[in-house]
Amino acid sequence: MKEPALKKNENSAYLKELLEYIHAMRGIDFSLYRQATVLRKLELRLQETKSRDYKKYLSFLKANPDELQALVRTLTIKVSNFFRNPVVFELLSSRVLPELAAEFGFLKAWSLGCANGEEPYSAAMIVHEFQSQENLSFVSHIQGTDIDPDAVGKAIKGEYSGEELFETKKRYIEQYFSKLPHQSGISDEHERYQIKDEIRSMVRFSSDNIMSMLLHNRANLGSYNLILCRNVLIYLNREMQEEMIRAIGDILYDKGYLVIGEPETMPESVRQKFEQPFPGIKIFRKRQSATAS
Repeated sequence: MKEPALKKNENSAYLKELLEYIHAMRGIDFSLYRQATVLRKLELRLQETKSRDYKKYLSFLKANPDELQALVRTLTIKVSNFFRNPVVFELLSSRVLPELAAEFGFLKAWSLGCANGEEPYSAAMIVHEFQSQENLSFVSHIQGTDIDPDAVGKAIKGEYSGEELFETKKRYIEQYFSKLPHQSGISDEHERYQIKDEIRSMVRFSSDNIMSMLLHNRANLGSYNLILCRNVLIYLNREMQEEMIRAIGDILYDKGYLVIGEPETMPESVRQKFEQPFPGIKIFRKRQSATAS
């Protein structure tokens, strides 16, 4: 006899239990994320595992430990490529880096939700080019953090497909990538590239929960003058977006820069802490505090 479907309130209760289980096992509180996004992505895993409701899926999850990583990867998946939204990197190269060099004499940058490493490596390339062109002894520290250890593993390895380089200028590909040997049976459009060691050595990667780091451990994070937080806020509810920006503001030097994603909006409640020097571009500079000398 077919088991009756769960009532709406019962399914909601199991959804809550499911999210609490993920939080307990992986330290990620998806109740703080936009519910519509979480539900849409959860549905993909229910379909994949042939689970008809959250109760069945929770049982499947507990019985199949590998599913937890698949679930987290689905819930946190990000589309990324090198030099995504090229105008941002043009401005970072031509305006922001020279300003940071003059103001601070160093670069300390953090890419939040760095996925497979494309963003921090893109930053490293423009920094390397800037140092070479200006013949500067410009100390740089670049780090990338993502919650997905598999993505971080790929970033450390530094191998990418040609599709991931489609917005990358030819000179960067020629200077900073090596084409890997062609594999038999693989078409030219699926060529693979290895990022060169001089760029790989400029970036330090870690797998961690950036929300937990920023909200509960910010006192131990140090300070940065460039933070890239692109297409992270879109996953969070409005309250958490505001908390994240406040936390980022706390670890950002005065006159340091924050970059958010093109579809994202700076919350009005924290907007006064930043100015937007390039109209229409989501690059923000932290205003100097009144107590600064």
